[in-house]
Amino acid sequence: MKTFLSVIAIIIFVLPSCQKDGCNNGVKAEFKDLTGLDGCGFVIDLNEGKRLEPTNLSEFNITPENGKKIWVKYHETEGGSICMSGEIVEIDCISIRK
Repeated sequence: MKTFLSVIAIIIFVLPSCQKDGCNNGVKAEFKDLTGLDGCGFVIDLNEGKRLEPTNLSEFNITPENGKKIWVKYHETEGGSICMSGEIVEIDCISIRK
């Protein structure tokens, strides 16, 4: 009986947390390589047309590649940029989009 209850608890708590995007409420995006421009590196282009310059991308276990599709959740942050090609943000969550 105890095992049965454990299985039910896992189903109730684990399955709802499995989402298609790996980042709850993340948005569709992809990496863009701007390393050829002065002061630029990888940026994130959202499918809606907005460009992001993340300040903390190195904190995540993901290797940026030009055109790699991702899910991203972020928030705006203060700061300037030498690249000046997008909105300065901190990434909250990022995962590969399949």
